[in-house]
Amino acid sequence: MDEVSSLTVRLLGGSPARHGDGEIALGPAQRQAVFATLALHAGQFVSRREIIDAVWGERPPDSATGIVYNYVSALRRALEPVGEPLVASRAGYRLDLPKQQVDVHVFEAELDRARAHRLDGAHQRELESLRSALGQWRGSALDGIPGPFAETERARLNELRLSALERQAEITLRLGGHHDLVGELAVLVERHPLREGLHRMLITALFRSGKRAEALAAFDRARETIIERSGLEPGPDLLDLRRRILDDDPSLHPRDRTRAVPGRPSAFVGREFELGRVRRHLSALLDEGRGGTVWLDGEAGSGKSAFLAEALATARSRTRWAGADELSGAVPMSLIADCLGGEALDDLGKTVTGLCEDGPRVLVFEDLHWADEESLLAWQRLHRLTAHLPLLLIGSARPLPRRRTLDLLRSEFDGEIVPLPPFDGQAVAALAEETLARDPGEDFLGFATEYTAGNAAYLRELFAGFADGHEPDTTPHGRLAAVVEDHLATLSVPCKRTLNSAALLGSSFTVSDLAGITGREPRSLTDAVDEALAAHVLEAGGERLRFRVPLIRAVFAANTPPAIRAVLHQEIATTMADSGAPADRVAEQLLQAGDELTAPWIPRWVLDNVRALSAGPAVELLNVLSHQRNLTEEQHQELTGELAALLLPETDTAPAWPTQPWCTPLHALARVRNPTAPRTS
Repeated sequence: MDEVSSLTVRLLGGSPARHGDGEIALGPAQRQAVFATLALHAGQFVSRREIIDAVWGERPPDSATGIVYNYVSALRRALEPVGEPLVASRAGYRLDLPKQQVDVHVFEAELDRARAHRLDGAHQRELESLRSALGQWRGSALDGIPGPFAETERARLNELRLSALERQAEITLRLGGHHDLVGELAVLVERHPLREGLHRMLITALFRSGKRAEALAAFDRARETIIERSGLEPGPDLLDLRRRILDDDPSLHPRDRTRAVPGRPSAFVGREFELGRVRRHLSALLDEGRGGTVWLDGEAGSGKSAFLAEALATARSRTRWAGADELSGAVPMSLIADCLGGEALDDLGKTVTGLCEDGPRVLVFEDLHWADEESLLAWQRLHRLTAHLPLLLIGSARPLPRRRTLDLLRSEFDGEIVPLPPFDGQAVAALAEETLARDPGEDFLGFATEYTAGNAAYLRELFAGFADGHEPDTTPHGRLAAVVEDHLATLSVPCKRTLNSAALLGSSFTVSDLAGITGREPRSLTDAVDEALAAHVLEAGGERLRFRVPLIRAVFAANTPPAIRAVLHQEIATTMADSGAPADRVAEQLLQAGDELTAPWIPRWVLDNVRALSAGPAVELLNVLSHQRNLTEEQHQELTGELAALLLPETDTAPAWPTQPWCTPLHALARVRNPTAPRTS
């Protein structure tokens, strides 16, 4: 078996099998399909039935088993120069080859490494892994290889490649490589005209390259192409990008992690207890010269920056402020250099001691979850210096993404940890009073608190939209959705896709529900669900899962076009009804489908289950159904009668509360169902 090491398999372009520098002729296309199936399962036995399904699908020839036997025999002869890598047994056939000699497996392994580096905040290493993964491609995936298995794998691999190209471009753009990206992105946009992420990056790269007019022209082409090919307007992110370009939004320019000390927020509410904890340290520093360290914990959007600006407002002249971002891990000690200058890299202790000789100092390091490893170790050294210097050291971090170094640093930390909790109803009302020119009303405030789960950033964007005329509803407007998506940027693509499906399942769901809508085995969803739970996007209550923040669920749901969403909700309701799910859960799906409930089973199901439904969903569902155009006269009468019975009290007096116009015809029906009611002339 020593000679097998000289066999390499290329399914991402080039000849499928190679021995050293030479090609191995594998024969006809279907024989290559057998080889590709075995190579994609390298080291595992593949049954004859699986090979037949892979090559011919549901309609194999009668002689398929014999053909497979002949193909394998021919492949063994072709592979003789590299030994005997094809092994046969009762279980089937196995290509006995290490996965690192199959380019598809190398490609996927490098993508896994890239994802791990991303979660660790090591973006330079992530970029290197992405380049290594993409370097495995020499042409088209499974080029010329027939069969349903090859077709499915080709689509999957092409999608993985495109996602890797997008992520590579995103990192390069953030690192300042916009000039080099324009040509590459232009080619990708031409090949994949419906990928809005590619359009956004091309437009941004053009704008950052000083080509504002070309960026706006690229937007116009993108919008025209998307409408022409999909019949839909571009998503809110792409539309909002044009406005930001016209406004010369500073956030579109290349990022600088060195931050000016922010001024006091114009509107700041709540957090009195937390402010008191930080201000005690500040008073000890300024009044007594006593140093200390504070660690500020808060999820994305919790308002950590505004909180620190408010807490340190009286010490701005003595404060230095720096912050990390997603790409800080690419440059060792970048965060320390941003805050203290290049001289700190030579002698950190001497630099900080010299700084404190002129009086007490405050050093703020924001977003430590993105900081490079060396900066985190230096931050730990700074913490030790606070014991004998007039130095207040403050760090802020999100609980996620998890970092081994950061977790260790925090676990051994002996300073004060100050968590920022979500806003409660009182703080939400105070924020509305400070930021809105009109009273939004108690209903809106209650909706805002629940919808955002008290997240400060989401609340501010929601209030800004309300001030601009967006009435409160569960469909997030463009800027609000953009803020949420920015906070969720670190989630993996498989996790996001799983959450897109989960968002359609209602207020709560099980993994089995999710498997039903995705068509996947429950065990294959474990990684994506665990990632969403770890990121606090989902939370568990017994066996059921739900989105922790309803707004986040709405953002994921909005990723599915409305017409498709309506169809999917009805299909989910069908599956739930067939499996005997509680009536209220089926009704929840139907109500999310919109006003057009076209499935013919729905009216009968509602009539059969109306007594099992809660009053609110029953009334709403009956009202929607009673206006459908596809009803028979008998169905219309039955549905309207049930609605009348629910809305109108069984009493001899005329009902008082149903004042909507659509309630008027129900009185007669109610009298038919309630024979004791008095007749009118």
